[in-house]
This record gives sequence, structure tokens and C-alpha cells, in this order.
Amino acid sequence: MNNEIIYGSSDDLIEIDGLFCDEHNCYGHEKPINIRASDGTKATIFYDGEWKIDVKEQGDKFQQLIKAVGEDNSHAEPFKLCSSYSDILVLNEGVEWIKIGTKTYKAD
Repeated sequence: MNNEIIYGSSDDLIEIDGLFCDEHNCYGHEKPINIRASDGTKATIFYDGEWKIDVKEQGDKFQQLIKAVGEDNSHAEPFKLCSSYSDILVLNEGVEWIKIGTKTYKAD
């Protein structure tokens, strides 16, 4: 998959899968965390028993927002391994960086 996908995992991790592949620890956050991408996409993510992503602005590489399917279900392929209790933000190939909170993630 050449897309960048962002979703929540456990109750304190935000996952980035794709070219960047990293985890953002957000233990103890009590309010939404900002997500920014080089294409202009802006969103927030928050855990309240499920991870909710709210897209504020769709950039050039924004592809889609997939809603959580619940604890006892699975997302469809190719997102089957993403947490079922998390929304998934999908960005098309070509994103140069993603910023979650104050940390910026780039390809090595």
C-alpha cells in the first residue's frame, strides 16, 4: 500500500502506516490531538472508547475517512489490520510529512 493511513490503537497510540510507519504515544491526553499533513489536510483525533477522527480540511492528497466498525468487527481489506474501534484517515501517496501534536514524521 502506497497510501499513508492514520488510526488509533490501544487507548494511547496513534499509528501511521505507509512510507512513514511509526507510532505516536498520546498517553494521558484529555482533548483532541491535531493532525496536519504536507498536502494541507487538517484533522483531529480523540479517544473516548473509540478513536474518532474529525477532518477539518481536505488537502490535495486526502483520499477518504473510514469510520470505526466496532469492537467485534473488522475493517475491509486493505485496512483489516487497523483497529476496528478506530476511524482511519487515508491519504494518497506523495505526502512529504505528517505532524501529530507537536511531532513531525517524515520518511527516512
